[in-house]
Amino acid sequence: MKGQRSREGVFQVLNWLVSIVLAGFLIGFGGLVIGDLPKVSSPVTVEQFMPAGRQAELEQVKQRVETERAGLLPRLEAAGEKRDRATETYTSAREAFDNWVKTRTATGDGAQDTELLSRTRELDRLKSLQDVARAEHDAASDALTALGTQEAAADKALAGLKTAAEPAYKQARFLQDLKVFLLRLALTLPLLGISAWMLMRRPRGDYWPFKRGFILFSAFAFFVELVPYLPDYGGYVRFGVGILLTIVIGHFLIRSARAYLAKREADEQKAEPERVQAINYDEALKKIGARTCPGCDRGLPTMEGTQLDYCVHCGLHLFNHCSACKTRKFAFFRYCMSCGSLASPEGQAG
Repeated sequence: MKGQRSREGVFQVLNWLVSIVLAGFLIGFGGLVIGDLPKVSSPVTVEQFMPAGRQAELEQVKQRVETERAGLLPRLEAAGEKRDRATETYTSAREAFDNWVKTRTATGDGAQDTELLSRTRELDRLKSLQDVARAEHDAASDALTALGTQEAAADKALAGLKTAAEPAYKQARFLQDLKVFLLRLALTLPLLGISAWMLMRRPRGDYWPFKRGFILFSAFAFFVELVPYLPDYGGYVRFGVGILLTIVIGHFLIRSARAYLAKREADEQKAEPERVQAINYDEALKKIGARTCPGCDRGLPTMEGTQLDYCVHCGLHLFNHCSACKTRKFAFFRYCMSCGSLASPEGQAG
């Protein structure tokens, strides 16, 4: 029995593995199909809803500003270096002139008046060169500032065009997303319907692992691939369908439980030989091993000093004695575990 249960456990694991592997391949294939759905229409951009002429004009302004800025930056750098050199030269000359004037004042040498005039003129020339270099640098800086102002104005105008085009863009984007969503819905809803049909069919058959893999794939396609595509209201659809599925499955489970209880009650009213023949042999062994009645599935109590031969709930004969050796045995055993004698036909399960 232990070896048999072990093999059954391995078979169940392998069946689940087949279901998961099949679901994985189906999910990969479905992901390719779902991913290609947005390609059925061209992408929508906000620029499509902006005035083409005005947009092109502003883009040209920005492009011109970039071109002029690229040419102006080296000029500004050169003017800055020229201004710095002129300032340094004038500052040095001014310091030398001031020192010379102090020396002349101390000596009172009038013969140096001519040199004073020459030095003054040279200092004025250097100051003029400094002023010219500073003016060139200031002009380049002002031109760069003007370009920045033009670019900011163009950016502001483009932002205004985008703001004005935003409502039309959002509407077009919504319609495109809705189209793709409906296409996805047209693909996934039939999958859910087929899965629900497979899930509720009884018996499930030998190919249930393949069906279970398909059910896992369809659930993934709906709750992962379909609904989150529209974040604005996708959550409502996901939870709405989840609520609906819960109600449907819950209703099915409640009806199944009621049908099972009614069937069990009806079975308990049948004659014992008929009840025994309706019980599966392997299921009977599993249930008695778990101290559960094979007939009514209720738990069997443990009573010290008393051997339990009949179910205390439904009266099913659980233990009897071998007709050959009189050993007490489980009534559903086909052979006596002590002498190997064949059990009587009325004590065997179907």
